[in-house]
Amino acid sequence: MSERAGWWSLRVRITSATTAIVLVVLACGAVGLVWLLRSNMVESEATTAGQQAAQIASEAETLGSLPPFEADEVIIQQQRNGRVVAVADDDFVGVPPLPVSDELQIVEVLDQEWAVRSSPVMLQPGVRQHVVVGRSLYGAHEATESATILLSGAVPAVSLFVAVMTWTVVGRSLRPVEQIRSVVENIGNDVTGRISEPRGKDEVARLAVTMNRMLERLEKSRRAQQRFVSDASHELRSPVAAIRQHAQVALLHPEAVTLPGLAEVVDAEAARLEELVSGLLLLARIDERSASVQQEIDLDDLLLAEGKRLRALGVRVDLTKVGPARVVADTALMTRAVRNASENARRHARSLVAFELTDNGTTAVLRVDDDGPGVPEEDRERMFHRFERRDDARDRDSGGAGLGLAIIAEAARQAGGTALLDTSALGGARLEMRLPSGS
Repeated sequence: MSERAGWWSLRVRITSATTAIVLVVLACGAVGLVWLLRSNMVESEATTAGQQAAQIASEAETLGSLPPFEADEVIIQQQRNGRVVAVADDDFVGVPPLPVSDELQIVEVLDQEWAVRSSPVMLQPGVRQHVVVGRSLYGAHEATESATILLSGAVPAVSLFVAVMTWTVVGRSLRPVEQIRSVVENIGNDVTGRISEPRGKDEVARLAVTMNRMLERLEKSRRAQQRFVSDASHELRSPVAAIRQHAQVALLHPEAVTLPGLAEVVDAEAARLEELVSGLLLLARIDERSASVQQEIDLDDLLLAEGKRLRALGVRVDLTKVGPARVVADTALMTRAVRNASENARRHARSLVAFELTDNGTTAVLRVDDDGPGVPEEDRERMFHRFERRDDARDRDSGGAGLGLAIIAEAARQAGGTALLDTSALGGARLEMRLPSGS
């Protein structure tokens, strides 16, 4: 209910904001329109009053007096020295003198407003008089009032129409989003479901496509996690089962198992268990953090240290092709990757392990070769998957848990490079890492 209320709340907010904006704009427009209408009508009356004043002044000079003029909306006065001398319509006798001015004057007379203009007239030699014309603004007031009443009803009506249309359009626009939300909510823990993608390429369609891609990534991640947990459980169970088996045999048949023999089995399985747990913890830390702490590493120092370690173990090592190279990577992860590469070569080498490191200024290439049986081409890609081992390694006690190459691939990926298996010049396997140069 809260989610649905949230969508309705968004609908209300959009509708309210749109209606308020339209209402304000229309109201301002209506006020401006009324003001413009009144101004134009007043200006029109003033212009007419000025023209009438000039025409009547010309006729009065010809006739020697004001010509008669009867109209309820027009006051015509002949003034001299601020006094009314004559009027064109006897109905306006007694009206106070209207102002004499070349500019428009608006005065209130007889409970009405009048637009007043004047024109000079010479009816007697040396006596300057004025013809003053006042035109009623009643019609302007009537038109302005009618427009105000009309717009007072039209503005709310248009705003209401906009509100209804916005409510409808927003509701229809949010309906697919609500359907997407409902489908995703109903999917729950089953990420195999997908959203029906609407037609078109608008925002809602792109949202549906993005949600389906996200669900696909979640499904792949869940499958990988389930596979990882299953494989890890199996790998962890093997050394534990071996230790328990030998311990139970020692308890039930102490004469068949010597203490040194039992200790040797426990030590070997414990070492295998330790290696497996260490690899699992490292991969878990890699999966949990979004970005590793990276810094420049002298990759040649790591290779020389590994070569020295292997020689101490009695392995013949060739370091003649190791040149200087620096890369930007997670120090702990890259160190573990180099260790895994050298151990993998030592485990399968017959007599020689060769290290090679070159840097062309943009890419550092690390190669670890051995003269062992090599890796079949069809198995090379899957060997970088977690818990994947060669068939011959499964039968050997030192075969590892299948995490070494997975850690190498992850180290290369986080450093922005790649890792692959190939055939070495010695006839065995070659582990190659291509990393962006840090120099």
